[in-house]
Amino acid sequence: MKNKYPKYYSFQGRKISKKISLPKKNLINKYYNDFSFDQDVIECLNNDKINRKIDIPNRYDITNIEIGFGNGEFLIKNAISRPNELFIGVEVYLNGIAKVLESILDFGLKNIILSNLNSFYFLEAMPHKSIDKIFLINPDPWVKKRHHKRRLMSYEILSLLNKITKSKNSIYMTTDSSDYLRDTVSLLNEYKDSFGSFSSSILKKNDELYGISKYQRKALENGGKIYLLTL
Repeated sequence: MKNKYPKYYSFQGRKISKKISLPKKNLINKYYNDFSFDQDVIECLNNDKINRKIDIPNRYDITNIEIGFGNGEFLIKNAISRPNELFIGVEVYLNGIAKVLESILDFGLKNIILSNLNSFYFLEAMPHKSIDKIFLINPDPWVKKRHHKRRLMSYEILSLLNKITKSKNSIYMTTDSSDYLRDTVSLLNEYKDSFGSFSSSILKKNDELYGISKYQRKALENGGKIYLLTL
């Protein structure tokens, strides 16, 4: 699929954060398509029928999406503890895909669907008002100004997130970058008529999303804060 439709997998940056072992490559080649939405999404986007969207399994009480799940720590933990909910994970890094596939097979999980697609194309194929919760856990802040265009939280992505969620206050972004938070808040204020109200706060130790990823924990160990943006 990647060779045939490279634009849907396009991403600015590395897709492999470190060398993948041969067993993990074989794991992806053997099992990825069994747990992936990618083919459905691409067929949907290439279909001539206007506004066609993919079908999401409707046997679950709640449907969640995590965009940029990293090594899958938060995704796997939730899928194990909430078997009646569906968890859709989107990640461009192949290392993370392999890690989650290992856990899916080890724990026999049936409630995870994966995507390695560019998140814009993935979200474009999601049905409107079909998702209960969306999590963006410490997305790459792309600190250098010339790299800001690579940031996940853009007008285009926010517009898609708003369309596919069922209700307000169901999109959660955490970050340890005060600059990223400030710039995202500025964007939301600029387009308040489109995106509506939002809230921001500093997470406390007893908050559900506090310290849930290695990037969060690294920031906390260095004396940083974890900010939460809810919209």
